[in-house]
Amino acid sequence: MICLKIFIIFISALSLIIISNNIPIENTSPFKPKIDYDNSLTSLACSIEKYFGINPLHKTLPYIDNLFLEKKPENVILLLIDGLGSKIMEKILDKNSFLIKNMKKEIYSVFPPTTATCLNSIKTGLNPSEHGWLGWSTYVPVINKIINLYVNSEKGKREIDQDFVEIKDKYYYNKKTITELITEKDEYLAFELNCYPHNVDRNIDTVFQRILETLKIKGKKYIFSYYPEPDDILHIKTHKSQEAINEIKKINSKVEKYSKLILEHENTMLIITSDHGHFIPNKKRITTHKINQYLRDKRVFIENRSPAFLVKQGNEQDFAREFKKDFGKDFYLLSKKEILDYKLYGEYSEGNKHELFENSFGDFMAISKDSRNKALLGETDRNMGSYHGGYSDDEIYIPLIVVSN
Repeated sequence: MICLKIFIIFISALSLIIISNNIPIENTSPFKPKIDYDNSLTSLACSIEKYFGINPLHKTLPYIDNLFLEKKPENVILLLIDGLGSKIMEKILDKNSFLIKNMKKEIYSVFPPTTATCLNSIKTGLNPSEHGWLGWSTYVPVINKIINLYVNSEKGKREIDQDFVEIKDKYYYNKKTITELITEKDEYLAFELNCYPHNVDRNIDTVFQRILETLKIKGKKYIFSYYPEPDDILHIKTHKSQEAINEIKKINSKVEKYSKLILEHENTMLIITSDHGHFIPNKKRITTHKINQYLRDKRVFIENRSPAFLVKQGNEQDFAREFKKDFGKDFYLLSKKEILDYKLYGEYSEGNKHELFENSFGDFMAISKDSRNKALLGETDRNMGSYHGGYSDDEIYIPLIVVSN
C-alpha cells in the first residue's frame, strides 16, 4: 500500500514536469505600465507648442500651462541636462541646493528612457510611436538591419551604413521640430542652440553664454538647449563616483549662477529638465545562452535594460519558455501584441503613427522589473558602470525645474 502511494506521487510529479515543459512559463506578476504620457516630456513639449501658437497633438502639462498663463513670459528657455534624473539629483544634492529648491515636481520620461528617444519627443511634441526613434538601436525593417540611429551605423559595426543613409531622411528625420514649426509660423522666434548629436558643446559656461547672447535678440522667443553631462560620466563611473558627484554639484552651481544673469532679462522663464536617470545593474552577457538558437538575429537591441529580440518564425513559444526560465525573475517578457496593447511607446494621434513603428521593436521585448537589477548584453554591447532605458523609478523619473521673474 505504501509503495502504491509512493508510485502515484511519483507519477503525479512527473506529469507536472512534462506539462510545465510544454507550456510557456508565465510572468510571476503582471506587467503594469507606469509612464503617464500626459505627465511627461511629451506633454511638456506640447505646452510649449501651445504657448507659441502651435496646435499640439497631445495633452499639455497643466502646471506649465498655468505658469505660462500667470507669467506670460517673452522668453522661454528649455535646457535639457542629459542623465540628470530626479532620483540621482536627490541622492547627491542636499535639500537647500538650487536645483532641489526649484524642482516644482517630477514628471516622466518616455519609453525607453534613453537620449535618442527622449530628445525626439521633447523636440517634436510627439510620442515615440509617432517619431519612430524607439531606442538607441532600432530594427529598421525596410533595410532589414539593426541600426544605431544617431550614429548611422549598423549595430556592432563602426562604419556608416549606406543603406540607412539612403532612407534616414524619409523615415527618421521627417518630423518637424517645435523650433521649426514656430519659425515657419513667422509670428515668434525660435532657436535650437546646442543639441545632440550635432554641434554639442561640452562646456557648460559656453552653453549658458550662448543662451545669454540669444536673449539679446528682441521679440518673443523660444530657446532650446542641451548639456551632455552628467550622462557620460555616469555611464563610465556611476553616480557613486567622486567624478559624478563633482559634476552634478558643478551643474547645480553653474545653473544658480547663470539663472541670475538670465533673469536680468525681463519676462523670462527658464525650464530645466532631463531625458532620463541612471541605474547600476548586474550585467549578463547572453551571447552563448540557449535562447540564441531561436533568434534570427543574435544581437539584442533597443536598450540593454529593455532588450528586444527578433525570433525565428515558429520558435516563439520555445523562446518565451527558455527566456522566462532564466530571466523571468528579472524581466517581464512582452510580445509585440502586448507592447501595442500596453501603449508602451505612447498613443499616436490619428494619421500620425510612424510608418515603421509596429515592425521596429522586434517580436519580444524584456522590460526590467522594478525590484530587480539586470541588464542583458549582446556580444558587441559595451560593459558600462551605469545604464538607462529600463523601467525603474531611477530611470523614468525626471525633474521639472522652473525659475522665472
